[in-house]
Amino acid sequence: MNLQFIIFSLLLFSSLSVAMTKQQMLEFESQTIKAPIGILSAQNKPELVNEAFWLTLKARVAFFKGDIRAAKRYFDDAKLYVKDYPLSLSSGYWYLYRAFFSIEQGELEKARQYIKQARLSFTQHKASDLLIRTYAMEAIIAVWREEYSQALKSLQAAQSFISRSAEEVDGTTKLMVYDSLTAYYLTLQFYVKALSYAYQARDLAQEASNVLDGLPVKYNLCLALLRANLDDKAEQCYREMHEVAHTKKLPRYEFWALSGLGKIALSKKEFLQAIEYLNQARSEKDNAINNPAHLIVLHNNLALAYAEVKQFDNALQQLVSSKELLKSYQNTLNNRYTRQTLKIEADVYQAKRDLPKTIATLRTYVKFLEENDAVANNKVEYETQGVLEAQQLKNQLATSGSGVGRSSNGKSDEQKSHDLIKAYVVIVILIAILVGVVAYYRRSKNNLTAVLNYKDFGTGLYNRRYFVEQFEVVSSRAADYAMALIELDGLRSSDLRYKNTESKLKLAADLILKQFRDDGDLVCRVSEEEFVILCEGMKKAVLQKRLAAFKQALIEQEALVDVNFSGALICSEEGDFGNIFAELESRLVHVKRNAPGQVVAF
Repeated sequence: MNLQFIIFSLLLFSSLSVAMTKQQMLEFESQTIKAPIGILSAQNKPELVNEAFWLTLKARVAFFKGDIRAAKRYFDDAKLYVKDYPLSLSSGYWYLYRAFFSIEQGELEKARQYIKQARLSFTQHKASDLLIRTYAMEAIIAVWREEYSQALKSLQAAQSFISRSAEEVDGTTKLMVYDSLTAYYLTLQFYVKALSYAYQARDLAQEASNVLDGLPVKYNLCLALLRANLDDKAEQCYREMHEVAHTKKLPRYEFWALSGLGKIALSKKEFLQAIEYLNQARSEKDNAINNPAHLIVLHNNLALAYAEVKQFDNALQQLVSSKELLKSYQNTLNNRYTRQTLKIEADVYQAKRDLPKTIATLRTYVKFLEENDAVANNKVEYETQGVLEAQQLKNQLATSGSGVGRSSNGKSDEQKSHDLIKAYVVIVILIAILVGVVAYYRRSKNNLTAVLNYKDFGTGLYNRRYFVEQFEVVSSRAADYAMALIELDGLRSSDLRYKNTESKLKLAADLILKQFRDDGDLVCRVSEEEFVILCEGMKKAVLQKRLAAFKQALIEQEALVDVNFSGALICSEEGDFGNIFAELESRLVHVKRNAPGQVVAF
């Protein structure tokens, strides 16, 4: 009996010695991220580090280096240990970074499954730091899936955990959140916010000498500068990235740097230089880049550059490569990249003066445009057809059964004929009712889809997508307008619960609406606490007075006594700023820095 107890105790002690604490994991990670490449050459893991965590770190470093095959091998090796202890902290760590690797592979559904499993693990162990990383990664997946409301919820959850955490959140976790916020705002074209978070992430990486996460952060910073049309700063950023990547022999980031320099050369109309950079990037893509989306963009940019120098055959060859990749790209973004590729192809044929192929390509392009709008309707029609067929089969079976019963009772042929007619009448009535129900369902579904696409559920206001579409309409008809971007402050105090915050936000939104017209004014929630107000046929001075009335209404509301806002105004008379959203955000940042709590008309 004593011998069995000793054996059991030894086994228990050995299993506990393998299990790492959260603190041990984060400390070992902080050492690795400063000089990550060394871990790949290490033959034996440290004694206190368990196998799953060790192999996952190796996989992360191999992925960072650009060795996709080695990264996959390390992840697969670690999976053998993860299966035995799926809810351990090290398993959660594996699920978290395996999700990131799945994004690279273009497998977004798998990435979502991994993230759910990571959340289960970290929640069970109350590992708030790692749980914050999970929400940040979930936001990245949602951005790739174009599910921006879900991305915002995940980022708000991450920020909420950071604000409520009793202990200081580690720098790598904060960096991940800032990097995700960069990607989110970059996709929504809020470049000032994106750059703000990108610089904060870069500073955190530099403070911690974090090489492993530093270059990914640098990539997002360069991309934000490029999309904000800050070409000189973007070019400098990409050159710095290329120098580091070339020196440390990191082909993955050499690809990003060269691709970025190629895009800048394209925007500067230096097409031969663009071709040179993009071809150099293409030579680095083997093994280092696995995501079809990145390769499609590379080929499409090369096609644009070749077309500009009249090398049409080379341009078309690049587009053939894009189409080959699209055949196996099972992703929500497939339609978008297909449309982009077809549009470039039509432009190439038009420049080549091949009218028949131009028309044929444009027809296919239009088909994909229509398909993008009809996906939801097609799904409903498919479901409807299935319901109709099932109902018909059910009625046929019922009719057949009743016929057998009547024949067994010795009914006459005349009676059977009469019953059959009645059955057909019932079938027709049922089908008519079903068609009516389906029509009502489809109409309701279409209305619901419109609400989901254009409404913000927290406030009932229109969202950013609706605002962008409406602003394009106003711009196209050259109507005079005044516009404001305001940001509420004081809603998310540390002592407030989330539900209380949401109710305050809804109340503030209702107060904004009361100050504006139902017909000529548009109020939209465009992010967290930011609102855009677009007023046709209005001067800036009038809009400023309306916002002053809103401020007074805030003061008079006891529930909103701590809430204030800053705002920046712009109008059509000021001319074309190119990206008006970036201009408004830049003005708002200036107001918050120099005159917080004020509404400024520049």
